[in-house]
Amino acid sequence: MLKITSTYPRATKVLESYKKYVVSQAKSNLTRQGAKGNLHNSIKGYVSKKFNRSVSGKFAGGSSMPSLEFKLNEYGVYQDQGVKGTDPVDGRHKAKSGNSIFGRQGHFRKSKKALPIKAIKNWAEKRGLNPYAVAKSVHQKGITKTLFFSKPFMRRYQPMLKQYHEAISMDLANNIGNQIVKHLKKKQ
Repeated sequence: MLKITSTYPRATKVLESYKKYVVSQAKSNLTRQGAKGNLHNSIKGYVSKKFNRSVSGKFAGGSSMPSLEFKLNEYGVYQDQGVKGTDPVDGRHKAKSGNSIFGRQGHFRKSKKALPIKAIKNWAEKRGLNPYAVAKSVHQKGITKTLFFSKPFMRRYQPMLKQYHEAISMDLANNIGNQIVKHLKKKQ
C-alpha cells in the first residue's frame, strides 16, 4: 500500500516569504505616516501547519496544507479601512470613506453609560484626553483610510497564490516520487 503524505516545504516557504513582505511593508507604511508604537509592534503574521494525528493522538505522518494568518491591534483595521463620519464636512475634514464602526450612521448616544470602543478609550486616556469627546469627534468626522496594510497585502496576493499552488503541486509530486522509490526498494 502506498501512503502519500507531505509536509509542504515549498508551500511553507512561499507563505513565509509573503508574510515577511506584507508585515515589513505595513510597518514601513506606518513609519512613513509617522505612526509608531503599539500598532506598529502589533503587526504579525503566523504560518501554521497542523500535523495529522491518529485517533490515539499520536502523529500519523504528513500534515494539512500550511495556512497564513495576520494579526494586528483592533484599531489598526479602522485606521487601514477608514471610518465614515456622520458629519464629515467641516473646514478641515472632507468626507471619509469606509464603514461606520458605530452602527447606523447619525446615531451617537450621549449617555454617560455608553463607552467608546476600547481602542479609542485607551488612545485618549494615554494622551490625557476625554474619551467621550474623542469618540464623538471620530463619530462626526470619521477617520481617513490609510490602507497601510491592505496595499502591500493586495499587491502581492495574486502572484503569491500562483506560487503557492505551484509549490503545493511540486511538494505533492516530490512526495509521491519519494514514496514510490521507497515502495520499490522494499519490494527488491
